[in-house]
This record gives sequence, C-alpha cells and structure tokens, in this order.
Amino acid sequence: MIQKIDSMLTPSDATLELDDIRLGNIEPGYKIGVEKFDSHVVFKRAQFNMVNGHDNTGKTDVVLWYFVNLAKQHNMKFNIYSSENTHRSQVFKLFNFWTGKRLDKDFTKDTRGFHNTLNELTDCFNFIRADKRYSANQILDIATNNPADGLLIDPFNSLMTESGNKHQEDYDTCANIRLFCDSTKTTTFVNAHLVTQAARNVYGKESEFEGHLKSPEKADTEGGQKFANRADDFWSVHRMTQHPEHWSRTELHVRKVKETITGGGVTPRDAPIYMDWENHCKYHINGKNPMANYYNTVGNTDISNLAIKPPSSEKQLDELPF
Repeated sequence: MIQKIDSMLTPSDATLELDDIRLGNIEPGYKIGVEKFDSHVVFKRAQFNMVNGHDNTGKTDVVLWYFVNLAKQHNMKFNIYSSENTHRSQVFKLFNFWTGKRLDKDFTKDTRGFHNTLNELTDCFNFIRADKRYSANQILDIATNNPADGLLIDPFNSLMTESGNKHQEDYDTCANIRLFCDSTKTTTFVNAHLVTQAARNVYGKESEFEGHLKSPEKADTEGGQKFANRADDFWSVHRMTQHPEHWSRTELHVRKVKETITGGGVTPRDAPIYMDWENHCKYHINGKNPMANYYNTVGNTDISNLAIKPPSSEKQLDELPF
C-alpha cells in the first residue's frame, strides 16, 4: 500500500495566492522614489540576492546606501556581516548616507547631531563581529536569533568552509540561505568577488573606454554560474576607477529578477542604472537623490528631541576609510 506523503502539495493549495494574482491584489515590493531605480529594483521579503563586482568598485557602498534608503523610508532594520571592512568604516559610510553630510567635515562642532545620528543608526543596524571567522550556517544562526528585515554577507568567500568539496558546499550554502530567507522572511544580500579572468575583460580600441574594465557578467562570479542559478535577483556593480571623468559614476546592472509580478526587471545590457557619487555621502540617479526628503527623519518620526545615548563600548574603532 502506498503511503500518503505529508509534504506533497496540489495546485489547489495555491488557491489564495493565485486569487491574489488574478484579482490584482499582489503587494508590490518596496521602492525608494526614483523611477529609473524603482523600475528595476524593488525590495521583496524573503529573497536571496547576489551582488558581484570587481574589487574597490563600490559593492558594499551601494548595498549600504540601499539599506539606508529602506531604513529611512520604510523603517526597516538590517544585520551586516562584512569581514573586509572595519566596523568603524562601515558606520562612517552609513553615517554619511544617513545625513547626506560628511562626518569628518560637517559635524566637527555638532556634538548633538553626531550622537543623535548614532542613536538612529543603532535602531536600524546591527553588525556581526568580524574578529573571527564564521561558517555560513553560523552567520545564519546569528541572524535568526537577531531578527531583521535584511542581512548582508560580505563577501561570500570569507565564509569558513566545513568540508573538502567546495563546489558542493557552495550549493549547500545557497540552499541553506534560501531556507533561511523563507523561514525568517529576511531578504539576504551576498557580495561576491570575481574570477581572475574577469580582470582581463577590458574595452577594445573601438570604444571610448578603451583599456578600462568592463562590467562583469553573472558567470564571472568566483565559484561560477551556480550563484546566479540559485539567487532570486542578481546585480553587478561596476565603476571605472581609473577613468579621469567617470571614476565617480557607478553602474548598477540588474542581471536577473526571478519574479517580476511584484515589480522590478533586468536592465538593458547597455543601459544600467547610473549612480553618480557625491562627496562620499550621496548617490544621484538621473540627477535625483532619493534621500533628499529624509535626511532629518527616521521614517516619519521627529528625532529633534532624541536623548543622547552613552557609547556602548570604550573600545576605539580602527582606521578611517580615507
């Protein structure tokens, strides 16, 4: 006699979800208020998103900036594990994005504004200590016990391996990240480095950018195409760091959007989202700064009377990122 398998589903089990699609009741993802960006990128719950790019092109900066937009505009919270950046350098970047000003230039006499901003950041961001190595499962356990809307793992290759078969372990890790996203409804971003060959992929003589690096493809990710296969969405962040004029222009290529019902879509190959960098504290997209109306508020909350909280630790942070 064949036993019924409890884990099986039938088409009828999706009736409610399909009804929502049929009747147009699907909730769209979260946007940040700039059409060019929002037509390709929306924040969706419980997704596994990959980001690749050459070294020093701003992968971490773009993700942190995006998190600040979501925290300010939608009151979201985030956990960050970044093994290649000091705690201080990350908070410095978040502080600048949060205020639209430079901490080291615009707050030298504004002690209250300095502490108020740190209080606000503390409400929205937590950092997994990077003074030891973790396996992917350990990071996911920590994040599970400290719930948030989003998680950044930066970079993937800093995670400690637990077996001798790296290829299979990568697949297992991706599967575990997806399960984590589903079970906690946390959207997870994973930054990834590139294979060596990608550093040789430059524009030819026919291009005005001759000799400068091209943006990577999904398959240029260290570890191969499997990451693009497993991810929901996939970004490539690129910047021609040695170009005399365009060094401050970041290209955001949206290579994959698995589910478009709730919004988003890939960018045309030759028309990425251009993000112009200003003074280490702002990105402009088509001349628009999505943070412009949010610099003095946390969501819709007036923060002018926030009390100053004492430092959480006497430990001094390390180097400045400039």
